[in-house]
Amino acid sequence: MNYRYFLCAFLAVGALCACGKTNPDKPTPDPPKDLPDVILSQDFTKGLGAFKVQDKDKGGFSGNIWKYESGKNAMYGAQASASEGSGSANRKAESWLVSPEIDLTDYTDANLYFDHAFAYVSKGEPKDYFSVKVTSDDGASWSDREVPKWLVSHSYFELAQSGNIPLGAFKGKKIKIAFVYKSTTEVAPTWEIVNMTVAVTRQNPLPDDQGDQYTSIPAWMELPQVKDVSAWHAHTTILRFDRVRDYSFSYNAPCLVSDWVAYPLYDQFTKNRVDRENSNWLKDPFVTAKQSNVSSGGSYEFSTKGYDRGHQIASADRAGGAMTNQHTFYTTNVTPQLKKFNQGIWNELEIAVRNWSASSNGTDTLYVVTGCIADSSCPTVKDHDGSAVAVPKAYYKALLRLSKGNYIGVGFYLEHKDYDDPNGYKDCALSLKELETKTGMTFFANLPADVAATVKAAKPKDNKFWNL
Repeated sequence: MNYRYFLCAFLAVGALCACGKTNPDKPTPDPPKDLPDVILSQDFTKGLGAFKVQDKDKGGFSGNIWKYESGKNAMYGAQASASEGSGSANRKAESWLVSPEIDLTDYTDANLYFDHAFAYVSKGEPKDYFSVKVTSDDGASWSDREVPKWLVSHSYFELAQSGNIPLGAFKGKKIKIAFVYKSTTEVAPTWEIVNMTVAVTRQNPLPDDQGDQYTSIPAWMELPQVKDVSAWHAHTTILRFDRVRDYSFSYNAPCLVSDWVAYPLYDQFTKNRVDRENSNWLKDPFVTAKQSNVSSGGSYEFSTKGYDRGHQIASADRAGGAMTNQHTFYTTNVTPQLKKFNQGIWNELEIAVRNWSASSNGTDTLYVVTGCIADSSCPTVKDHDGSAVAVPKAYYKALLRLSKGNYIGVGFYLEHKDYDDPNGYKDCALSLKELETKTGMTFFANLPADVAATVKAAKPKDNKFWNL
């Protein structure tokens, strides 16, 4: 896979923050963080920032070993190479790209991860030429940090992730991080670092996608009250090289479905459409309780005819990029839905939700909770490996619309049955307070109490926006 081709295509379908406005969460009166406790983040496609180059030995190299180039080459980030001239003369060199001071005084744990690519490793291993070092005494001494994941192929550029590099050994200290490039007269490869992050979350490498592991529930506006922290998980994604939240879910292991899925919805997630990833059904890497036969993509079917693989977060709700769309095809996001229900009334409600989320309708962000009612009394159908999956009794959606600092809300509760009128979802509308009573949930737990009381009690049919 050609890295540069991939990255250009990735920018075309995934540059979700470049559509005229930044993430609409930012202007909210009580803005939730996209990710908790990001200590330092540097997008090298925009420059080297406060990072400094320290050339230890240029070996006669005439140019800059570490450099940033504007224009078309900016997408490659920080670049290091000691090969020059039309004959590609290789120089024996060593050059460091050193971070500004990073203060870990208030943190008991921190982690480094970065996106990068390399090429021309014609001899030896990447770690022979590229490494990461950390100092906690302003450069008097440096210690090596292992990069856990390298690509197998060394001959061409391909975007990869470093994996999680723990910094816990430096808790309570002030540190600097160095990306160290070395070359020889035989081998002078190129190393390109797209971005780097130091955070208290643990990020594992894509495409394996283990998401981000949180030590506490973040204050995201879409989240309901999380009753079982052990069942809660969050998938993140990349928007223009920024790692942001994608969706969260609470997994009901005995029923093999998610009780609910929660996510923000706005133009950047639904526009710049990509092809639906129909053939790429995957096990969710968070969940070991469900071990289906699908491990690397392929079909995923229910044994009983008449049931669709019904999404909770719709594929079209994450049509802005290939990565986000693929996440909706994790088996934790699928439930057995009656075909007429899924392709009729449920589909029409999903279309309405996307319309309500559009900025052309004055919406900044629409916060969505989609859930199902499933327990041990539900009938079951067999999944891909013969496990019994609960057929939910009902489905619901809770919506919170943010527009110019103001919130309104609506709920929908649909019994899982065939409906003759696809637009019948309008008759299933109710207030958020009524939906909470029906489901036993507390929606939008981070909404200020005084605002929540008014928004949740409002009758949605009294508000012209919902067109009910």
